[in-house]
Amino acid sequence: MAAWFTRVKIKHLLTESEDPKAVRASMSAIADILDANPVFATFRWKKKFRHIPDGDDVVSPTDYANTLLNRLYDYADEKRIWIA
Repeated sequence: MAAWFTRVKIKHLLTESEDPKAVRASMSAIADILDANPVFATFRWKKKFRHIPDGDDVVSPTDYANTLLNRLYDYADEKRIWIA
């Protein structure tokens, strides 16, 4: 079992809505948490959380946000950060 160095709460900020406005608000709130926590200083995708595009027929705002969240979880696993 991995030893987690840090615990960060963001799951309460996630939305089930696929409305672009709700997705942007959720991701911006998560970005606030990431900006406030020095363990995410080297997370290179952090700024993208504040710029969720409108989307098109190929990629929706939800898909874009989920891709960023996957990258966040990968980073957290690598740095032994527990996402709660």
